[in-house]
Amino acid sequence: MNSESNIKIPKLYFDNDANLDLIQSTKVAIIGYGNQGRAQALNLTNSGVDVVVGLRENSSSSAKALNDGLVVKSISDATQWADVISLLIPDQVMADAFNSEIKESLKINQTILVSHGYNVHYKQIQPPDFIDVIMVAPSGPGKQVREEYVNGRGIPNLIAVHQDYTGNAKDIALSYSKAIGGTRAGAFFSTFKEEVETDLFGEQVVLTGGIPKLIQSAFKVLVEAGYQPITAWFVCYYELKTIVDSFHQKGFAFMNKAISDTAEYGGKTRGARLINDSVENEMRTILKEIQTGKFFDEWSKESEKGLPNLQKMRENDRKTLIEEIGQFVMNQIANKTIIKK
Repeated sequence: MNSESNIKIPKLYFDNDANLDLIQSTKVAIIGYGNQGRAQALNLTNSGVDVVVGLRENSSSSAKALNDGLVVKSISDATQWADVISLLIPDQVMADAFNSEIKESLKINQTILVSHGYNVHYKQIQPPDFIDVIMVAPSGPGKQVREEYVNGRGIPNLIAVHQDYTGNAKDIALSYSKAIGGTRAGAFFSTFKEEVETDLFGEQVVLTGGIPKLIQSAFKVLVEAGYQPITAWFVCYYELKTIVDSFHQKGFAFMNKAISDTAEYGGKTRGARLINDSVENEMRTILKEIQTGKFFDEWSKESEKGLPNLQKMRENDRKTLIEEIGQFVMNQIANKTIIKK
């Protein structure tokens, strides 16, 4: 860290900072059994926590939860049974489930927990004032949360307290984080506002927006210039993982030492031309749309209409040459046919 910087680094909390007994002495209802719900339910169970899964009637996830050895109840019954209600269902249906099946069943001193503050921040969920409202957000998908836990490690957690009725909200959040493996890797405190706005920004500008679009555009430019699609796929898509793994472990400086001087010089000089003031200004516009609720309104309307634009974009992506080449190469590799550039 630059010694002249005034940026305050938040405290990182580890296993020794959290009391597992707190969550072990409660009953936890996991509402939803998708990737994150399954991972957290199983991690909690393996940590000695009493867990049930709350699902809607005839949910396709019931068989999976039962097969995993968990008890399944209706959402309202699970809510009434539990001390901590962990809402791990998609953003676009969470508010409806809360308002129709959870809110009226809540009792004093219970805790509502989310792993993404979207609905609380945008006031689609307005919990009563006699409960705690907290967030424990793993910095990774459910599959990774489970795999790291099983391997004795963990995924870092962002923790936030929106409402502290009991005075124990922070300690419960830390205890829950420990039970799912978060404090093994490190947990830090933030706010619902910060988590939501930075998470959406990171997704749109980098993770699911910027990076895929950059790869697709670079692939298109090479193919249009007459290069083989398979060669373009390897250099624009396949080799990305090696670079990401390199800087993910120890930073960009470490990555630069691992690559050639030619690659480093070309990347620094040309990268600055790609990500210029115009791109950064567009990033600021995207952030403003998140902060003002413009993106929330847009996504809400899209969801209400049944995702017509998203379905069209998905279909267009499936028809692209980069998808076709990627599937071909991966199938060949899976069949142990080695393809070289």
